[in-house]
Amino acid sequence: MRLQLRQLFRIILIFIITTVSFQVFGQERYVFFTPRIDSICQNTLDYIRIRQSLILQQYQVNQDIEQIGRTIDMLNQNKNEYLSDLETIKNELDAVNRHIDSLTPKRPDGPRPKENIIDILNERFSFHGNYGLNINQLALSNWAAGGENAWTGKAFANFALIYHKKRFEQKLVGAFAFGISRFGDKRIEKQDDKIDLTYSLSLDSKTQWNISAVATFNTQFANGYKYPNDSTIISTFFAPAYLTVSAGYSYKTKDEHLQVFMSPLAGKVTFVMNQELADKGAFGVKKGYYNQDSIWIPGENIAPAIGINVIINYKQPISKSINYTTMLNTFYNYLERRDDDRLRLDVNWENTIHFTITKFLSTILFVHLKYDHNTTFPKYEEIEGVQTVVDNVPKLQFKESIGIAFLHKF
Repeated sequence: MRLQLRQLFRIILIFIITTVSFQVFGQERYVFFTPRIDSICQNTLDYIRIRQSLILQQYQVNQDIEQIGRTIDMLNQNKNEYLSDLETIKNELDAVNRHIDSLTPKRPDGPRPKENIIDILNERFSFHGNYGLNINQLALSNWAAGGENAWTGKAFANFALIYHKKRFEQKLVGAFAFGISRFGDKRIEKQDDKIDLTYSLSLDSKTQWNISAVATFNTQFANGYKYPNDSTIISTFFAPAYLTVSAGYSYKTKDEHLQVFMSPLAGKVTFVMNQELADKGAFGVKKGYYNQDSIWIPGENIAPAIGINVIINYKQPISKSINYTTMLNTFYNYLERRDDDRLRLDVNWENTIHFTITKFLSTILFVHLKYDHNTTFPKYEEIEGVQTVVDNVPKLQFKESIGIAFLHKF
């Protein structure tokens, strides 16, 4: 109220001075109630109201600043109390540690003992795998559709040994299997036989692509025969045997479900150490022959090749009790030249679906596809009513098995 009276007094004073000045300088007398004077008074009141609003806001801000200051002072006080408690706890902890040190025998002076070799191996090595027995059985009695009693047993073992140090990783993977089938009381046939070893060395590049080198070795345990004729040998231990050495790049996803290895330059050696098979030129080695002097030249036992090698490994859990794994290994020979239309590509594709029933009991479905252009099979044609071998050609090899497996993991 006092502020408004002061403003009113200023307006009256301005009015009197203006009127007197007009009389002195001979100007026309200024009429009070004119639109211009009314506008001036109205604007002045607006400015007064704006200033009052700003003064109130300034007062409120000052009050908030004072409140924040009091809050900061209280927090600083609490901080000092906590720091004091922390210092007390630290002093008590130091006293306890000194007491423990006084009870612990001091280590004699000298160099620190080296790390225990067992601890080093446990830290850098990991070893896991499984082994088991797969059994199938068929019993028939007075069965009109025909057939014969049979049972099949297969022992298998798989392992993976991994060594990791800084950016280097070495891995040795092995897969072994040997199975036989017995048909009634008549004969026993080999059902499965494999020795597969894979060694890989990779340099971690901190990305999903790594520099890698891979060596694979494949052969079998026992002789293979041209069943039901068990007198004609078609394969033996180290006949054939395949050694592949590759260098290139490997890729793996973050969950390691997919791993791909690609080598643009890989060496592959086929061994046929059984001379009888080598003389026949089995599995791509040069067969024996008579020279111009009728002297027998034995067949070679080794067949080298250079080409591109691609290996794909993939595993995927389908459910809590079902897992699918697959491995595709391909090799294309750069050097071999053929006059026929045979594809110079070797393919080895293994697929496994593992159904877990209990901790030690599982069902395993195994499907194996294989194509080797150097492994040939007789081609028959009927000539004058008799099936006659007219050629030997490569064919897609297929193997499938399913059965109950007693499995133990380690």
